[in-house]
Amino acid sequence: MITKHLGQYDVIVIGGGTAGVPAAIASARGGAKTLLVERTGALGGLMASGMPALGILDRQQNKVVGGIIEEIVDELTEEKLAFGNLRCPLHNSITTVSPWWYRIACTRKCVDAGVEILYSAALLDVRVECSKVCGVSLVSGSYLYIADCQVLIDATGDATAAYLAGADFEIGQPEELEEIIAVHAKQETRYDIGHSKCGKVQPVSMTFCLGGVDTEKFLQYIEKHPETYESPKGYGMHYDKEYLFHSSAIYFTGFGEFIEQARKNGDFDIPRDRVIFATQPNKGEYLINASRVIDIDPTDPIQMSQATNELHRQVAMLTRFFKKYCPGFEDCYLANIGAFAGVRESRRVRGRRTVTKADIDALNIPEDSIALGGYNCDIHLSGVGLYFQPVNHGIGIPYGAMIPERLDGLVVTGRCISTDSYALAVLRVMGACLALGEAAGTAAALAVKNHLSVTEVDVPTLQKILVENGGVVSI
Repeated sequence: MITKHLGQYDVIVIGGGTAGVPAAIASARGGAKTLLVERTGALGGLMASGMPALGILDRQQNKVVGGIIEEIVDELTEEKLAFGNLRCPLHNSITTVSPWWYRIACTRKCVDAGVEILYSAALLDVRVECSKVCGVSLVSGSYLYIADCQVLIDATGDATAAYLAGADFEIGQPEELEEIIAVHAKQETRYDIGHSKCGKVQPVSMTFCLGGVDTEKFLQYIEKHPETYESPKGYGMHYDKEYLFHSSAIYFTGFGEFIEQARKNGDFDIPRDRVIFATQPNKGEYLINASRVIDIDPTDPIQMSQATNELHRQVAMLTRFFKKYCPGFEDCYLANIGAFAGVRESRRVRGRRTVTKADIDALNIPEDSIALGGYNCDIHLSGVGLYFQPVNHGIGIPYGAMIPERLDGLVVTGRCISTDSYALAVLRVMGACLALGEAAGTAAALAVKNHLSVTEVDVPTLQKILVENGGVVSI
């Protein structure tokens, strides 16, 4: 193996997905020499598959995420490659962009900011000296790369860098959360959600897009059959006709009657009671979010490889299901498949501050918040249903939730920040992760510029910079 030293960086960001892209852009714009390391050959993460970002507006339609993602979405909307931020009665808001153009926009923004990007590279190890992170080793093909840094940002989603650095973490759902969900499950009457025990973590899924859909025929069917989109009793949230029939894009969940029919016919064996799909900017194209593999440890490559095989089988089954059973989808075709399995939950780093269920219940926005989460509590069960409860307005995320307890020189961002598993179910979606990414990159650059540890960053100064750049830290 050929060893190559890449030299010294102010900031290294591991992961070029939802949180990693704004982290790298913010860092470079803040004056830091920045390296972005991505394990695939493209930037953007799940949003670059066509999945809409949820929770950029909260339940009261307050804007809770701005900054870099708003800049990108506004530019794509102007070119009719995105729909902007749209109200959704169930998901608070949806922000759908053309996946391919989002990927291009992420790359262009990084390059314009001066970010150096290393694609198709995996994190091998993290170097720690005297409890301070100071560098990484990376592997790509036959090359071993060594790079030094003042600040390392973990945007892997799985807290891989933090784990390798020795950070404390938690994974999985405690018994008390399972008890809350069990009570909810017993209250559910319309759908059989299977057993209520959640298992270790939430299921993994793979998104894909279907083209050739007759939208008018689909809408005519659901207008005549409103029972297909009726929410389960336990949700406390319901679609309205204004949204379904007059919004320029929708995130639809329903068609349970067709799943029941297909299951009886041996055409459906996926543990779901309804399918979810989202309008795409390309006419007649919809993002499908309906696959599910349960009881998988996302940090185990063997288990994830097996799950990925099963998810591809499910994509084929779902495509045939839509063509055979669902009105408007008779002539649909498989337009694209996400590049990787999507993970809802894995490691959560123990930080100097932790967001908990109590914070969600109290709708807390602490004075030291550096980002907001504007989604509902959404926990996918090991059965076929959801624990899905409204959160009335945005929740504040304190700076300390990104800073591990016992390490310096490391900032974690995205869904691996310090939360309990209930709060994670609110903050794991793309809206919050986009905001957290920009906050992490801005904080890292601020620390480098002022010769500070990331633990010493002045939060009011950080908040001021975020707000000046279009970010939101309070309602």
